[in-house]
Amino acid sequence: MFVCERNTEYLDAISRLKVIDDDFMRIVFKDKECLTQFLEIILERPIEIIEWHVQYDINNILGRSISIDVFVKTENHYINIEVQRDYTGANPRRARFHGSLIDASTSYPKEEWKDLPRMIIIFITEEDVLGYGLPIYHVHRTIDENNQIFDDGSEIIYINASIQEDNALGRLMHDFLCSETSDMHYEFLRKRVSYFKETEGGRKEMCEIWEEIKRKGKQEGIQEGIIEGEARGRREEKSEMIQKIIEKGYTLEEAFDLFDIPEEEQPVYIQRMIS
Repeated sequence: MFVCERNTEYLDAISRLKVIDDDFMRIVFKDKECLTQFLEIILERPIEIIEWHVQYDINNILGRSISIDVFVKTENHYINIEVQRDYTGANPRRARFHGSLIDASTSYPKEEWKDLPRMIIIFITEEDVLGYGLPIYHVHRTIDENNQIFDDGSEIIYINASIQEDNALGRLMHDFLCSETSDMHYEFLRKRVSYFKETEGGRKEMCEIWEEIKRKGKQEGIQEGIIEGEARGRREEKSEMIQKIIEKGYTLEEAFDLFDIPEEEQPVYIQRMIS
């Protein structure tokens, strides 16, 4: 019996997992057949996955980078699947940003614009973040003057998991929110989730994945601590220098200007000098 089998904390956590939990969804959708059937229900058409990745990083050396939950390439589409619990994570501008980075990272010099693949950004949300009471929203650009579709090859889909109607999509969202595999409608999801929750091999994989997540989290925490420590040291040094020039007759405002202290950081320095 491996160590995780004796760790009730791990086993309880595994039993509570739902597909809508983004870390678990990434694990579930490492299986191509499972991912294919999921997308065919959402898109209501057959698809052939050529390539797919979970937790796919797109780096932007000139600005913000992203880590995509699931990234799929078909014959003529790129598809990004994201699970988000609230509006903040599913903000429409985030969908726009994801699309722009996908375009930038997948196109190549001298590619004909007409050959740029179509792209679908899918947000699955636990609540109705758009607020119109619909189970699914298909978002396209339109021309204001005549309400015609402006076909730039992009589409955004929001799926509201809080509505579970008696149809294919509703049953799928029901399964996404199930922690008990016996309550699931779809065999392809039930089989995949059961493996991780109810078999020794699956639970072992889950424990190993979580240990790796914890290890990476600790490393990131250590690195953040080093960075914060360095920043704190610089603030202390600047505080001492500010104090010295104030003693020479400068005003506090002049000292802040001299050291280029941003207005939002000034209260931190004031607190240090009076403490």
